[in-house]
Amino acid sequence: MTQKRTDIRVISHLAGRRHARGLIRMAESGALPLRNDNDDPAVLTLFSGKDQAGVGELLDHPSSWAIDLDCGDPGKGLTRMPARLLLRLSTVSVLRHDAVGLMVEALCSRLPRLISIRDDIHLALQEAVGNAVIHGNLGLDGRLRATREGLLAFTQVMHRRSDDPRFGHRPVTIAADWNQHHLVIRVEDRGRGFKPSRIPVPIKPTAPSGRGLCHIRALCRRVSFTAHGRRISMRFALP
Repeated sequence: MTQKRTDIRVISHLAGRRHARGLIRMAESGALPLRNDNDDPAVLTLFSGKDQAGVGELLDHPSSWAIDLDCGDPGKGLTRMPARLLLRLSTVSVLRHDAVGLMVEALCSRLPRLISIRDDIHLALQEAVGNAVIHGNLGLDGRLRATREGLLAFTQVMHRRSDDPRFGHRPVTIAADWNQHHLVIRVEDRGRGFKPSRIPVPIKPTAPSGRGLCHIRALCRRVSFTAHGRRISMRFALP
């Protein structure tokens, strides 16, 4: 079987970066599981999330994967994440850019059938990415937001940790794959993980945490967790 070619697009003259060179070698060797439905080459885009210009075009066709070189170890774990469409951003970049909007627009441009459930996908993905950033990579306790004093402390810690490279450079990965019947979106963080079984079902409206997951479950056909809670998989039925 002939290996499909991967084209590589590097934005902002970043090709000399150490991580860029490693990712380019991985792509050229076929180690990255980029998927493409046709005979056209999959396109890997490497960029810096610090740049404002061009970020909104990262997943425009024919780009298949877009990886932020400001992530700590941006290639880690990608060989085990096959996807037709993938966006990996550092935590700081997720806070700076509309990662969810980019992904939803890219999905709808490739699968026009999704337009009728676009709002459901956007809301579920927004909740999942928010959890990955706040509870995962930044390690914040959402229960702090139950009081005004706690909300102030929560905000202060959030700003402090997002400015700390140990937290702010952790990647958030959004990967999408589909067939004729289903769309599956996976969101993964680099946090400590959690035990999904500890979140009660159903969740009370007054619960200080866990309501985002309740919304996700209501919007998706199926929800599952792997990687010790660091990866959520959301399945949607295609209209």
